[in-house]
Amino acid sequence: MSNPLIYVGTHAIKPGMLDTARKASEEMVQFVEENHLRMMHFEIDIDEAAGEMTVVQIHPDGESLMLHVQLAADRIRSASEFLEATTNIEIYGPASDELVGLINEMRGDTPARFNTAVAWFSRLE
Repeated sequence: MSNPLIYVGTHAIKPGMLDTARKASEEMVQFVEENHLRMMHFEIDIDEAAGEMTVVQIHPDGESLMLHVQLAADRIRSASEFLEATTNIEIYGPASDELVGLINEMRGDTPARFNTAVAWFSRLE
C-alpha cells in the first residue's frame, strides 16, 4: 500500500455565518461522498467558539486531491459567502511538484506546510 496524502485546511468563518457554514458543510460532505469515490475520508469540523472550520481529507495519493479540487471547484469558490479567509493549510504525505504548484497557486498569502512522512503505518484499508 502506498502512503496516503492527508490535507488539513483551516478557515475563519465570517461573523454571524456559523449556521450557513454548518449547512454548506453538510452539503459538501454529501457531494464528496457521492461524487469523489477515491476519497478515503472527508470531514469538516467547526469550532464555534473560535469561529473556525477545519477540513480534513485523506486521499490514496496526490492525484486524488487534485481531482477533488476539480470536482468541488464551484463549491470551493462559493464558500467565500461564509468564509472570511483560509488561515492555514497542511499537507501530509507525498506531494508531487504539480500538486505543490496547485496548492501554492490557490493559497495566496495563506501559510502552507508540506510534510513528508519518514515513518508510518496505516490501518485504513
